[in-house]
Amino acid sequence: MRKINTILWFGLLIIFNANITLAQRQQIPKKNIEKFSLSAFTRTANVGDSLEVLIYMRIPNFTLQYIKIDTTFIARYEAVIVLQTKKGKQIGREVWQDSIIVNDYNSTNSITKNKTLMISFKVPSGKYTVVASLLDLDTKNSGENKIKLNLSDYDKNHYLHTPILLDKSEGNWGFGDGMIPALHNSTFDIDDGLTFYLSGKVLPSKYTLNTQFLDKDGKILFEKIITDTSQTGIFKQIVILPKENIKGISIKVKTELVQDKYSTEKTKKIVIRKAGISHLISNLDEALQQMRYILDSKERREIKKVSTKKIEELFKKLWKRRDPTPDTVVNELMNEYYKRVAYANIHFDSFIDGWETDMGMIYIIFGPPDEIDRFMVQQRQEPYETWHYYRIQESFIFVGDNFGHYRLSTPFLGYQR
Repeated sequence: MRKINTILWFGLLIIFNANITLAQRQQIPKKNIEKFSLSAFTRTANVGDSLEVLIYMRIPNFTLQYIKIDTTFIARYEAVIVLQTKKGKQIGREVWQDSIIVNDYNSTNSITKNKTLMISFKVPSGKYTVVASLLDLDTKNSGENKIKLNLSDYDKNHYLHTPILLDKSEGNWGFGDGMIPALHNSTFDIDDGLTFYLSGKVLPSKYTLNTQFLDKDGKILFEKIITDTSQTGIFKQIVILPKENIKGISIKVKTELVQDKYSTEKTKKIVIRKAGISHLISNLDEALQQMRYILDSKERREIKKVSTKKIEELFKKLWKRRDPTPDTVVNELMNEYYKRVAYANIHFDSFIDGWETDMGMIYIIFGPPDEIDRFMVQQRQEPYETWHYYRIQESFIFVGDNFGHYRLSTPFLGYQR
């Protein structure tokens, strides 16, 4: 068994470090310059018939090329953010030309150090597109990202914006000094609890906001009910989830707005990021089960016996053993593994989760194949396809059924379910 698991893990490492495969080339991977993040948040402006769109662009250091000048490294860029109507009419534009300066080479490749840009626009109800572009002024490489916003319902008497999680950050980012929206609906900072910004539009009378914080099983961790009266037809409220009520790494925030006979609700999923756990993971129990393809017999027994309170500790321990760069903050292999799990869940889903299917298993262990041969149904012959992995000299045949579910034609000896 130990020999088999060694082969499996070696296979994962090979694919992790391999060059771009044929399957990957069919979907051209993003260039570094395209890997900046773009986030948009909406809130009620001081006038009830307009709303505010706050746009944040985060440029990680590694997206740009650096030039060494004396003892420093400098990257020059131009960033543009545009807000357009559904028909493409430009209603706002902001341009930045600036530099990122660091003192050591390692910082030029950092995925955690970044430059954040922000702009806001006040608009009426409607459908909009946010377009952001980034240009490296030295290499002339460029990238673009877009976000579509449907704010058509804002012209009604009532409107509730999605709750905005606020993080601590130096400067003023539109929510007072030292507060910025959590740009990926995730946060490391829970020392003072979690702070949420709520806003919306109501009739000038009494209204109620009921905010519930739920764990991954739907159990209420904390509930806050606010009853207030709006004289202007708009409201802005702050709700804090106390630290002692934060459980696990995944929390669902559900806010309901009630005024007389009218009610509406908005939800948001928040991930509590912790050192040693990939940002792609929102459910530790599930993530632990998804490791089954790379665990040995002893580790599987550990999982079966682990208590709920010890799940996080065990998960970190199992991945620490497999960290190719243990001296760094990020476990690249863990991120790669759960990227494959996410891909499998999207592309191989059937009557069971995609990661549990035969195709999902092979994809997670070996990554995308170098070549795929597909054979269509002819008469009564079952459809099948073959995945070729030339770099490890392996091929896997999957036979389909009438329901679109594919199974390996022969058991994979590297793993027994």
